[in-house]
Amino acid sequence: MITLTKKTTAVTDDEPRITALAAALYVANCTYTEALKMPNPAATLDDICDALPEVMPQVIGVIKTTPELTKVLTDDITDRLWAYTAIEYARAEAGAGYSWVFDVLVEALEKGGNPHTIRADALDVPRRIRELAEQAGGAA
Repeated sequence: MITLTKKTTAVTDDEPRITALAAALYVANCTYTEALKMPNPAATLDDICDALPEVMPQVIGVIKTTPELTKVLTDDITDRLWAYTAIEYARAEAGAGYSWVFDVLVEALEKGGNPHTIRADALDVPRRIRELAEQAGGAA
């Protein structure tokens, strides 16, 4: 449903949710950027993800939002950080020669791509590389 505000600008009922998703994307991207500065980004992201259930209520408490938007923020941040974690673990497993594949996945995630699909794709890359190497008669 679309309503008009006093300024006669259209506001959709979904606007707060879209804003929360944009905020979650920003938080996850910034967290990932900071994790890359650590000696082991995958382990750092893993630790962050493990701490989210404990930390997110405190973070959300500062924001003062509705329970519905709290869930949107928490779920999307969590999903995106787990996807980044999967990318970095898979990047390490695949080796430096395949880093560009993971850069493409990171770019898709940074631009708002589906974190579930990107996570699954990232985790599948090392297996696919091994299969292709076996088919070619070599080792990856």
